[in-house]
Amino acid sequence: MWLAGFDPGGEGQFGWCVAEASTELPLSLRKAGVASNAAEAVNCVLQEIPPLATLTAAGIDSPLFWLPSGDRNADRVIRNEIKKLGASAPSGTVQHVNSLRGACLVQGVLAADLLRAAIPSISVTEAHPKALLWLIGVATKRRPVKSVSMRELSEFIVCSRDDLSEHERDAALAALGAWAMTVRAHGWRDLFALENQPFVPVSPVAYWMPSGLPSPL
Repeated sequence: MWLAGFDPGGEGQFGWCVAEASTELPLSLRKAGVASNAAEAVNCVLQEIPPLATLTAAGIDSPLFWLPSGDRNADRVIRNEIKKLGASAPSGTVQHVNSLRGACLVQGVLAADLLRAAIPSISVTEAHPKALLWLIGVATKRRPVKSVSMRELSEFIVCSRDDLSEHERDAALAALGAWAMTVRAHGWRDLFALENQPFVPVSPVAYWMPSGLPSPL
């Protein structure tokens, strides 16, 4: 199967990747790069999918749903869990959706919309690469998120490059979330189910992350 990952950002900071996968890990990262907007990133991904192949799913590091008021339950439980694992600033790692930069918010939704326009059957999951690094045990107090390279991720993603930027690495981790959604990976679950009547601009979406997360208080 072919998967995509996106790490929305501003000019020259929109990470994207294409990966090939089976039902078992690791994924094989085939191509990664950075773009300046959602249209460019989605176009780069679609150009990398081989003829006659189908892009099955995508993970996007951006909020894809909101609540009419208050914090999202999914974000609260992730903050609580990574705090237990040693994250020093869980509120900075998993920010409230209303505090994020415009590029991270809008460009992610635009990418989802463009993907659905090109491939109506595609499955889309929200991803949170930096929190994911804590939840899969790669980020630790001694190994901060920023220092994690693809070398430390070889159990999950095989890559021929050691020089991926942080944006490309995070796009690859978003693709890992897309894989978990597609195969219904053991040890992961869809946190979207925790929310009550969210607003979803590009429906349907999911939010697959490693399980073991407690239900919100």
